Amino acid sequence: MTLEWLYSLEHFGTKLGLERIKELLNKLNNPQSNLKCIHVAGTNGKGSVCAFLSSILKANGYKVGMYTSPHLKRFTERIQINGKEIEEAKLNQLIEKIKPLYTNQTFFEVTTAAAFQYFNEENVDIAVLEVGLGGRLDATNVITPLISIITHISLDHTHVLGKTINQIAKEKSGIIKENIPVITLAKNDALKTIKKIAKQHNSKVFIPKKQSLELGLKGNFQKENAALAIKAAELLNINKTAIRNGLKNAIWPRRFEFIEKNILVDCAHNLDGIKSLSKEIKKQKYEKIITVTGILKDKDKSNMVKEIAGFSDYIIFTRPKTDRAEDPKELQKHTTKRSEIVLDVKEALKKAKKIANPGDLIVVAGSIYTVGEI
Repeated sequence: MTLEWLYSLEHFGTKLGLERIKELLNKLNNPQSNLKCIHVAGTNGKGSVCAFLSSILKANGYKVGMYTSPHLKRFTERIQINGKEIEEAKLNQLIEKIKPLYTNQTFFEVTTAAAFQYFNEENVDIAVLEVGLGGRLDATNVITPLISIITHISLDHTHVLGKTINQIAKEKSGIIKENIPVITLAKNDALKTIKKIAKQHNSKVFIPKKQSLELGLKGNFQKENAALAIKAAELLNINKTAIRNGLKNAIWPRRFEFIEKNILVDCAHNLDGIKSLSKEIKKQKYEKIITVTGILKDKDKSNMVKEIAGFSDYIIFTRPKTDRAEDPKELQKHTTKRSEIVLDVKEALKKAKKIANPGDLIVVAGSIYTVGEI
């Protein structure tokens, strides 16, 4: 019942701001203030950076907390120590503790408080935290980290974070703290904004270079995410062997992953992610590409569909089970490519399998929720 209460808070949606989370954490005696943290913001690649870095730190002998969102299949994926998900009984216990202190916090704020409490109780050496949305007003932004990391920045969540790259970069730069190093792969205007804000905080900015090391995660784009994790590890004086082993053993499910010989799933869920996926798919050698896609309402749907149509021979539009999912009919309007609608995600995959020949590739992408259901 406790987890049901937590899920019921999802209906209130996302509300940015730090007052509510601070109020709740105060009642818990501020567990976050005992933690050494690394904070990761950006448009895409945050989860992969967290996975690489957590794996490196674990390889170095640290007890590492990792907090990410959203989850693919199980809520417990969000809160892990050394790659092991929090047990449901423990999560229930934490929520039971928080419930009497609850006033008006959101689902994400309660979850964040539970993660801080868990990591504090378990005495983790370092917690790697992924920003939920934006940065400046995100519930995770109540910490003073050892390092701030900002991945690439592109247009996403524009209804909340701003219509321009500069505005979005400013929001994400809200995680930069006084005299704390910043590592970023942002470019052009976004980089200028980050550098300007870092300067105001006397914080040094590091721009890492890609390196040729064996990675546990596939896809060329992961080299950039790995570069951010490597630079963070170097700033923490982690030895080269732990860095190499950590990168090689990193696990971050369903990112450019073949779940069967001819079925590729990827959590690309915005235009920038789909563009990266498109580059990778164009390197693959298949006769025909059939794409199963479901996209959320608040995304740049028309351009995402056009990008998907660019690498697909046939598209099956579907709808993951979330109120945020766009009607497939609306998605279909944005392309003249051969396509059909299959409302249920699993049925959509079955249909793709039915029409695919042995030399074809089935791609599932467009939303983390869609991939989660697959």
